[in-house]
Parts: sequence; C-alpha cells; structure tokens
Amino acid sequence: MPGWSRNTPWRQGHLLTAEAVTAIGLAHTEFPTDTLVVIATHDCDLTQHPDREPQVEVVIGRRIMEIDGNYTHAKSSRTLHISFEGDEPLLAEFVTTNKTCIDKNILADFEPESRTRLLPSNITVFQLWLASRYRRSAFPDEFERRLSDAKLNAKIAKAVKPHGDLITAVFFDVDEGQEVARTTPDDVYVLDIYLLHTVEPDFNMAETAANNVMAAIENAFKAKLYNAQTGWQYIELRHVEVISQHALTYSQSQFLKKWRLDHISLGADPQQPLLDE
Repeated sequence: MPGWSRNTPWRQGHLLTAEAVTAIGLAHTEFPTDTLVVIATHDCDLTQHPDREPQVEVVIGRRIMEIDGNYTHAKSSRTLHISFEGDEPLLAEFVTTNKTCIDKNILADFEPESRTRLLPSNITVFQLWLASRYRRSAFPDEFERRLSDAKLNAKIAKAVKPHGDLITAVFFDVDEGQEVARTTPDDVYVLDIYLLHTVEPDFNMAETAANNVMAAIENAFKAKLYNAQTGWQYIELRHVEVISQHALTYSQSQFLKKWRLDHISLGADPQQPLLDE
C-alpha cells in the first residue's frame, strides 16, 4: 500500500478510473453502468496528511448523451452538465446531493483517470457549481409566487435552454435591491434582467442568442402581466439587458443576484437582508 503523501497525483476535478470505482464500491443509484466519480475536495486539502484531512469528498455522477443548456455553466446549483476532454471525451451529469467521502488511504492505491479530463475553464465551472449550493440567491416569497403563478420561471428556462453554452448566467435585480413587501396586484415588483453571454469562440453568435432570449422573455412577461389599458400587474419587467462576460463590471457582479432554475425563496418572517451572490 503506497500511502498518501503531499505528492499525491489527485486533484480537484479528476475522475476515478472505472477500476477504482468498482473496487471502492461506488455506483450511480439509477444508472450504475454509466457511473462517473469526480473529486470535489480542493487541491490544498488533498495534499494534507490523512491525520489532518482523512477523507476525500467526491460526487457520484453519470455519463450522458446530451447536454441540457439549463444545467451548464453552474446555472443550476443542484445539477451540473459538463464536458470532459482528452483521448476519451465524454459528457457528464452531477447532482450535488449525490456526494460521499473516500478514505485517503484507500484512494492512495489508485491513479486518476488519465484519458479524460476537465479543461481549466471547466474546472472553474465545477468549482463555482460546488460553491453555489452554499451561496444561492434568495428572493422574496411573494415575488417567487407571482413569477411561478404566471409560469414565467418556466418561460425563462425554456428561452435559455437552447443557448445554454452561450448564455452563462441570468441575473435578477428586484426592486433595485430593496426589500419591499408587496401585497396587491397593482403593487408591482420592478424587475431588471441581465443576460450574460460568452465572448469566445464566436461573440456575434453568443450576442445574437442572448438577444433572442431577451425578446422571448420580454414577450412572455408582456403576454402574462401587461395590459395596454391598466399597465403592469404583479411584476413590472422594466428592461432586459444583454451583456458580455468581458463587459460585466465588478460593481454589477456585486449587486446583481443570479437567478437559478432551482432558486429558493426567502421564507423568513420578517424577511432578513440578503447577501449578494
């Protein structure tokens, strides 16, 4: 048994080989023959001696045949769809609740999968996804209810899905960050939406996709919540802005909140201030 050392070859984002998965006894509960196991523990913790950090956290996922755009770029904190490159490229799905730990002294008997790997950009996505479970944006219950009752959350998801690799994030600014209790249909939440798109490899394609999503969202909100005679009810969509990853300022990134497909509402009563994501 080689034992664990600071020179371990294991790094965050590495896959276990099929032999290691079988030997350790890990399997996806629904799709055992498609099982993939990825290292979630950070590199700094991996290098620690087992006496100090005895276990390695992993996520048990599976191979998939097709990427769902709503699960790319850590847009969902629950489910991640991501591509691995190399001699044997593959597409993978990971669900954040499907985690377990492996003793370092057991993992020391195995080497990482060398034929399949995450590119540096996707390692960053994987890290953001891991962190998002503990740093999700929360919105007022009443805002969530109004959005759901009008089925606009589903409309946004449907608009974004075909362009999942080009639209990297959807940000909401509700009431300019103020916590205001809304009770009547005429007492509307004011919503600004920002669609963040990629710049590479094709800026124009990504911008066009984002503009198409913008139009779909605007049409959906107007169809559900706007009347030419009475104006907006429940939620006023003030504007949708398309912005590239390079154009998003640090200030914007601090006050905007990501809208995720599995977003949670703020259920405290009275509602507490939110930390920006």
